[in-house]
Amino acid sequence: MIYPITVFAEPSITLDKNSYVIDDVIKISGKVVFDANSSIVIQIRSTSDIVAIKQFSPSKSGTFSTSFDAAGPKWTQSGTYTVIVSYTGEKSEKTFNFSAVNISEKNEISKTDQIKIEKNQENNKIQKPNLKISMSDFPDPALSPNYYINLYNTDSVFKKLFDTTFPGYKIQEIVGYKPTNVAGFPDPNLSPQYYIDRYSNEPRFRIWFDSQFTDRTIYDIIGMSDNTKPSIPSWIKQYTQLWSIGEISDSQFATGISELIQKKILLIDDDIVKTSNQDSSIPGWFKNAALWYSKGIITEEDFLLGLQYLIEKEIIII
Repeated sequence: MIYPITVFAEPSITLDKNSYVIDDVIKISGKVVFDANSSIVIQIRSTSDIVAIKQFSPSKSGTFSTSFDAAGPKWTQSGTYTVIVSYTGEKSEKTFNFSAVNISEKNEISKTDQIKIEKNQENNKIQKPNLKISMSDFPDPALSPNYYINLYNTDSVFKKLFDTTFPGYKIQEIVGYKPTNVAGFPDPNLSPQYYIDRYSNEPRFRIWFDSQFTDRTIYDIIGMSDNTKPSIPSWIKQYTQLWSIGEISDSQFATGISELIQKKILLIDDDIVKTSNQDSSIPGWFKNAALWYSKGIITEEDFLLGLQYLIEKEIIII
């Protein structure tokens, strides 16, 4: 018996308008070739960040529709935004114009929360501890593309963290070198830092490179310039947002943070002081801080100070 082969075409996308302003509702619809085992991932991106993401299943007829509220801390940049629809390995894009104005009162935090934030900020001015935890760059320029690709293919935890943070993207799209006119260059087994060091310290290599790429810099070729590096949201912010809205549990959040530290995505000082603590539950004040951080109300430094406290009290075990 010969079974038919399903050919998956690119999703179609329809927007209800060509331009939007803050507080508008963006209605998106379209059609795909239905696959019972696949979900649609819809992203809306500004020129510098992912501002909204949804994942859901289409109808059995292949049609889909959803809406996004153009409001919140990420909707602050006017310009051209892109809707990206991914399904069964296929991807389609559609753009619209967006105008950012003052955020309406319904999106402002409550007066009670504002008082808490201001009080917390005032206390930090007086007795803010030294920050001993930080975010590493991703991809780390000292690590090769193949390091991350092999980690993705062999480590299920890293794969889950990556897929959660970058839905609809392949690992090669984020960490890999773009092809050049010189076969085998750059070598994916060698790190960006390796090439930067060679260009800076080896005149013969620099002369060869400049002769091959007359209109591009070494940073362009290895994907580290502002024009070529991928727009990557903070891993910790994406993960914290999922926790703050209940998508993952307290135990999953604590385990995920430990994994981020082990994978050197979160870096902690060796001299971080740990003290015994009988209560292993995550305190309510930190859950508030996580929600505020995910909405851009407090800084990454303030959030990391809270995370540092959980590590010092061994609420999060590393």
